This record gives sequence, structure tokens and C-alpha cells, in this order.
Amino acid sequence: MMTRDPKSLRQRISHGIPQSQVKRILRFGVVGGVGTLLNTLLVLLFLSWAGRTRDIDPGSHSAASLAAVGAWIICCGVNYLLNAAWTFRRWPPRWNQAAQYYLAALSSFLIQIAILNLLLFFIQTDRPVETAVLNGVAVATGSLFNYLFASIWVFAEKGKTSNP
Repeated sequence: MMTRDPKSLRQRISHGIPQSQVKRILRFGVVGGVGTLLNTLLVLLFLSWAGRTRDIDPGSHSAASLAAVGAWIICCGVNYLLNAAWTFRRWPPRWNQAAQYYLAALSSFLIQIAILNLLLFFIQTDRPVETAVLNGVAVATGSLFNYLFASIWVFAEKGKTSNP
């Protein structure tokens, strides 16, 4: 049996993806993490406000869905601005680019939901934690598509093909 030198494998991997791309992917992940935290806080804020001031059950599907949509709209805009400024360095932002970003994020979200439902179809879950883990897999996959859409379509340099 032939063994491979781990250092040469590491060198091949590091030479396969340019360092600038790795940094950009990490920045995209940081922005996504900030967006996820902000989204969670906004949903909590919206539901708490609705429960206190409007006597709306924060556990109802309609209240949770409305809060989630509102938080997604705000966070998508924040993520667009952070990605434009920091991740892809395409400043100042443009309205048509923001529209593309929202469309890319929505497409990624729909892919995420499809993957979650596909996983739930094949894997029987009995506990919320199991569903949450499957949702994590779907979110990670959706994030990958979001990065690809952002790299190739939203923030691609004109006249130049971008390598995600």
C-alpha cells in the first residue's frame, strides 16, 4: 500500500484555491454569521413587541412567519451592504445589484427549504433537535448556493468571469 505525504496533499489543496478566494469565503461566512445573529434578535424583538403591545400569541404560525419575513428582509439588506463593502469590495452599492442580491438570497433560501423538506422526507425525526440538525445541513447548503450566486452573478466584475 502506498502512503501519501500529508504535506504534499496540503500543498495541493492550498494551491488549488487562491488565498484571496479563501479569505473572501471566510468573510462571507462572517457576514452570514452576523446576519444570522441579527435575524434571531429581530425575530425575538418583533415577537416580543407583538406579544406585549398587540396581544398577539408569539407562538402562532402567522406571527412567527411574519416576524421571520420582516427579519429576513432587513437582514438581507444588511448582509448585502456588508458583503458589498467588505467581502467583495464593490462599493458604493447599486440598486440593481441589491435587487440581484435579494433574488440570489431568495433563490438560496428556496433551495434551503427544498433540501430541508427532502431530508425530512427521507429521515424520520421525532425530536426538535433532530429537525434542527437537518435544518443546519440545509442552511449550510443554502449558504453555499448564496455564495456561488453572489460571486458569479451579483458581485462579478463586468467583462470578467469570477471563480467562486
